[in-house]
Amino acid sequence: MDWLDIITQLRDMIGRALWFDPTVYDTQTMDDRTRLVSTLVVFLAGASLLLGQCFALFLVAASPIGFFLGLVFSGLSLTLRLGGWMICSVFFASLLFGVVDSPWDFISVIFVATAPLVFGFLAVLPSIGSVILYILYGWTCLTMMYGLFYGAQVPFLPGATCLLSGWVAFSLLERLFFTRSKTAQSGGLLFASRQLSRFRSDQILDFVKQKVRSR
Repeated sequence: MDWLDIITQLRDMIGRALWFDPTVYDTQTMDDRTRLVSTLVVFLAGASLLLGQCFALFLVAASPIGFFLGLVFSGLSLTLRLGGWMICSVFFASLLFGVVDSPWDFISVIFVATAPLVFGFLAVLPSIGSVILYILYGWTCLTMMYGLFYGAQVPFLPGATCLLSGWVAFSLLERLFFTRSKTAQSGGLLFASRQLSRFRSDQILDFVKQKVRSR
């Protein structure tokens, strides 16, 4: 496996997704290599989001290894959560509409559509970071809808119904298993990316100040 070619394909895939190129979402041309590269896209997106939102927190509260593990976990977390959402959505497609499809191509479409979030690290910028984050989230919503309903040619009404049903089902499963997991509750900084979404930026900033003062 030539990693230089994979990096080139990764950069090309991100660029095409950002500019709404429908061919990047074509499920007919997806192979194992394309699925691997799409997984790298969403992994980078997850790590970049954590880097942008919580860089200062990890800087003062985590060791270098903990900081690295936090980035890895954030990338894996976004990958697994989006993949789980798509699997649930495909299940509802078979249940409600009798459409039996493999979920892997649709998972790849959603993974590619997270390309704007690769720039989530820009949220670390003072004053405008939160604005940039909202723009990236909005951009990602557009690329997801474009990729599924236009690129992958999923019918809008049935597709939206299955996506909403899958999101609700996966959210319930995630809440059921994650909130009751002792490992998740005691995982410290390794699970910080999942817990920090409950706090505002000013609360995180106060925590950082307290950590700095206590040193």
